[in-house]
Amino acid sequence: MQTTVLMKKTTDQLDLIPPYCPNSHCRFHLGTNDLFYVKNGWAKTDKAPFFNQRYKCRECKIQFSANTFNLDFRKRIGNHSEKVFQYTLNGMSNNSVSRLLKIAEGTVRNRLKDMAQQALFFEKEHSPEKLMENVAYDGFETFTHSQFSPCNINTAVGSRSHFIYHNTFSPLNRKGRMTEDQKERNQELIKKHGLYPQNSVFKDTCYIMEGLSKMGEGRTLFSDEHKSYLRAHKASGCGLDHVRISSKRRRDPSNPLFP
Repeated sequence: MQTTVLMKKTTDQLDLIPPYCPNSHCRFHLGTNDLFYVKNGWAKTDKAPFFNQRYKCRECKIQFSANTFNLDFRKRIGNHSEKVFQYTLNGMSNNSVSRLLKIAEGTVRNRLKDMAQQALFFEKEHSPEKLMENVAYDGFETFTHSQFSPCNINTAVGSRSHFIYHNTFSPLNRKGRMTEDQKERNQELIKKHGLYPQNSVFKDTCYIMEGLSKMGEGRTLFSDEHKSYLRAHKASGCGLDHVRISSKRRRDPSNPLFP
């Protein structure tokens, strides 16, 4: 598992333990606990931290540096990832961040994509093997590419840790009110590409509930009153108790979501 870090000080490099060899043909490329490298001096750089620790692989003899494992490695503009992360975390749009930092919106988008990939690596590495808390399950409905391709992002989140235990993507067929032109366009797309599976949310929910059940029984799964969730809980044989929270109860402050 190849992860990167954010190093802005020389002390960060001194504390760094290279997790793998950057050479894709080296047997240490996928990571190892062995000391596969030796330190090979320092190199001056034009960007912080201005001194770059060099390494050499004992196996393939390739040389690399501490910046190889930096989140800003080979980025033309360095030290922006942390700022992009903080501004995005506070609800700023990509365009607002790009104007504030005076960089292109595409640069912001690429940095967020890189950090999202690292977040997936972190989640995979630290995913617990046993379920120690109750879980909230819900789906976020949005669309991809256009409103003719709606989808449901199904998410299972820990009630205390807010850790995301599972995510699935369920494609949906367009529904709701449409103009005559939109109806015509929708029919053209259906004839060209066909319909998405009608039970995609049900199947993906079964997959998530089966996975949660393997992690430990005796916990409670909270969800809304979506019919597919109830069907999936029965069909999957999930070992978690299923509590359905009505929309009226969610609006009542005296009835918290996680009692």
